Amino acid sequence: MAQTPMRALIVDDELHSRRYLSELLEGESNVCVVGEASSGAEGMEQIETHAPDIVFLDIQMPDLDGLELVERIDSSRLPLFIFVTGYSEYAVRAFEVEAIDYLCKPFDKERLLTALERARRRMNLTEAAMGNDEDRWLSWLSIREGTGFIFVPVDQIVWIEAANKYVVVHTTAGGAFIARLTIQGLQDRLDPDQFIRIHRSTIVRKSAVRGLQPFFHGDYIVKLASGDEVTLSRNFRASFFDEMGG
Repeated sequence: MAQTPMRALIVDDELHSRRYLSELLEGESNVCVVGEASSGAEGMEQIETHAPDIVFLDIQMPDLDGLELVERIDSSRLPLFIFVTGYSEYAVRAFEVEAIDYLCKPFDKERLLTALERARRRMNLTEAAMGNDEDRWLSWLSIREGTGFIFVPVDQIVWIEAANKYVVVHTTAGGAFIARLTIQGLQDRLDPDQFIRIHRSTIVRKSAVRGLQPFFHGDYIVKLASGDEVTLSRNFRASFFDEMGG
């Protein structure tokens, strides 16, 4: 059975780069280019409009660079990203935001086809996982530390707090790790049977909750098994009591 073509969007401020990529994609039956954007801001609008499966994304653009674009998208269904750039030094950052591939200009069609195959494999895995909730949720976090990475099992996470463009992940071992992730992005990937959002800046493990103490203006202090105390915002109070059976 023929596969449905991947819907692709090209975001690059250089016209010749967009044209070159479009020409390489012509004739590829498994890809359909649904739009182009010449800036990061326009790219965000096109992502909302066209809901592409895959985005070819430049990094250095004048108004909003590619990495910032990815960080600003707040959606439960992000497209796959392939960065296309002339700067190799951004590769680590690109994979921190879970890019599928990183194409350094100039590249040829063979290299592009390799990237497309990676995207297709990821899409197939995602589609297969949709029928199995256990496979949808994160089992570990990959966090950059120094020149390498550490892997934190999700089973060890007690609570998570947002800190500007980062999150701080608190674990059962008492350690805290800083990751360049968003609180919304993590909420979308953590099992809701295990974790709950209690504040716009805080997610906690349900089983770690040990008690509540009324606070000001309808908020509560949540006491955790780790000894930490965090705030339950009144905006999340109803969903908290529904989930926790209160």
